[in-house]
Amino acid sequence: MITNKSKILVVDDELGPRESLRMILKDEYEVITAANGSQALGHLEDSEFALIILDIRMPGISGIELLQKVKEKAPSTEVVMITAYASVDTATKALRLGALDYLIKPFDQAAVRDVVAKGISRRDESRSIKKRLSDLQLANKSLEAQVEESYNNIQKHYEETINSLVAAVDAKDSYTKGHQERVAELVYMIGEAMDMDEEDLVVLKKAATLHDIGKIGVDESVLRKPDNLCREEYDMVKKHPVIGAEILSPVKFLEEVIPLVLHHHEYYDGSGYPLGLKGEKIPLGARIIAVADAVDAMLRERPYAPRKTVLETCEELRRVSGTQLDPKLIEAVLDRNLVPIYEELTKDRV
Repeated sequence: MITNKSKILVVDDELGPRESLRMILKDEYEVITAANGSQALGHLEDSEFALIILDIRMPGISGIELLQKVKEKAPSTEVVMITAYASVDTATKALRLGALDYLIKPFDQAAVRDVVAKGISRRDESRSIKKRLSDLQLANKSLEAQVEESYNNIQKHYEETINSLVAAVDAKDSYTKGHQERVAELVYMIGEAMDMDEEDLVVLKKAATLHDIGKIGVDESVLRKPDNLCREEYDMVKKHPVIGAEILSPVKFLEEVIPLVLHHHEYYDGSGYPLGLKGEKIPLGARIIAVADAVDAMLRERPYAPRKTVLETCEELRRVSGTQLDPKLIEAVLDRNLVPIYEELTKDRV
């Protein structure tokens, strides 16, 4: 029977999740299922699929291995991974190999439909872009603006994938939820106070929005622990800037953001992490994020510490000026009363 429906392949060694996805998608798409990687490869020999949904953990050929084979055989086919938990190792590998997104078990029907629609749209647009680029090669230089527009569209889809990982971090850590967005507001205020130009402010705000993305690789029990962390747990938390930089590294348009994410926990006196950079060897944007991060943390209720007042927060900033934080930035924040202004702007947001 001839159909205009986009064809989707669902690969999971468990019947329940496999059939659940088929039932959710069968009215809008032509859905084929496979119980393992070998069956999936057989289907790929016989048919072309717009999108494949793969379980990460399967006997025989794993989801990551199958993802790589799919991208070698059919690069334009979009792939969504299935997992019961967020894993930074698999997240990084999947992004590097071209995965679009994740679905978390048990499935939310709306989330399934949304991610599949996004994948079909991105595949169709990618095909359209490739055709347009081929046509543009035969045209004259005046059409270069269309190439740039096509490139920007691809970057936009990468940004959507990164935003989905930010949402995954928020889901793991109730404190982190909203924290990254609030810090992004404050770094913009501090950046303006330091007379940064608009282009640098945009990079700074984007980095602040992503600065804690590496927490996707930290166990939830550690992130939510109400007591002081032991040495091993603190060492786990200290890895999140490096993890964040690794997750962002495949995305070309975030190149300027990565150093700010990597170094936002360096201390001005050199006692921070991950590299122990000191003073102005720490990127300015990372120093600004460190200040904003500290201010927002002090003004919020945390699992391991009660919230501070505006006055207590300002006193603490003075105390750590020159050791943990850049004294010039602290001076700018205090001189312009940014702490009470920020508290007033965000006091009703958690």
